[in-house]
Amino acid sequence: MGKILLAGGGTGGHIYPNLALLPALERLGIEAVYGGGEGECAEARAAALAGLGYFGVPVVKFRRSPTPKAMLENLAIPSVLRRGTRAAMEVLIRENVELVFSKGGFAALPYALAAAKLGIPLICHESDSTAGLSNKIAALKGGIALTAYPGSKFGKFVGMPVREELFCRDRERAARALGIPQGEKVLLVAGGSSGAKALNDAVCRLLPHLADKWTVIHLTGRGKAQDAPPKSERYIPLEYSDDMGALYAASDVVLSRAGATAVAELAALGKRAVLVPLPKGASRGDQIPNAELARRHGALVVMQDKYFLHRLYPTLLRAFSSPPMNRISSDANGKIASVIDVTMRRGVKCKDKKPSPNGL
Repeated sequence: MGKILLAGGGTGGHIYPNLALLPALERLGIEAVYGGGEGECAEARAAALAGLGYFGVPVVKFRRSPTPKAMLENLAIPSVLRRGTRAAMEVLIRENVELVFSKGGFAALPYALAAAKLGIPLICHESDSTAGLSNKIAALKGGIALTAYPGSKFGKFVGMPVREELFCRDRERAARALGIPQGEKVLLVAGGSSGAKALNDAVCRLLPHLADKWTVIHLTGRGKAQDAPPKSERYIPLEYSDDMGALYAASDVVLSRAGATAVAELAALGKRAVLVPLPKGASRGDQIPNAELARRHGALVVMQDKYFLHRLYPTLLRAFSSPPMNRISSDANGKIASVIDVTMRRGVKCKDKKPSPNGL
């Protein structure tokens, strides 16, 4: 049995696709452990829930804000990254890891660099239309590049891994567990693992109209439930859920950000969706092409501009009578697991192609 280290963290988009691979890896007889940041981080909690061995190393996030504080924090990146890479190398050696699968993001980079230094096979998987900094560096270091975005020039298109536990959920049982009467139409609002202020504010403003039409399940994000209206018969605020499958099953329409993982899950489950992509400037702009891809597969899209609140309610009304989304890709989990299996069997070494920034 070979051993793989799945690396990625910070947000659900860097965590859940890794965990989605576990059943396919298990069927191939590949043992998995998880690598990410130190302390009580999201990836450590998710790995524990999945029953995986977890290894945390020093990590540091690149701050895009031009503020003095952000610029000062960025100056520490080279030293923290060197410490994280050394710690990751120790983990890979001690655990006899045969391949590193990086989902990108700052929490995965030390493990990608460690794999390159040790000559361990490395695969990096990109969710968006353009590669993030971590995956760019991983590819420059010789990692095999895979992508979830059709038409991307970054790597081979394999699709997005989607968690098997999201499928085959009973709608009536899920609704009953949430206290929702049979036959009630349900709107699920999900702003991502950390919540979305624009969606939260919109729900608060529009709640009298929303709750008049549907039962609203509102995932606010951790620490944000106190800012939401109180729970009522037609309004269910939740900070977080470890069972998204039940919430998806209970819902008729999902209002969401346009993160790549959310788009892939909604399409795979055939949900009716209204997506509000994070504006460029608040991120590197990757959610805008994600939303356009989702639109081509049946989602409705509302941009977060000055007309956002005026357009949102009419779009939600239209969504309840619109067709569901179409699947973007099929059997992504199996395709990716096959690439992992072949790479491990061949022992494809990761060899530096070009030096990365700061000689790391």
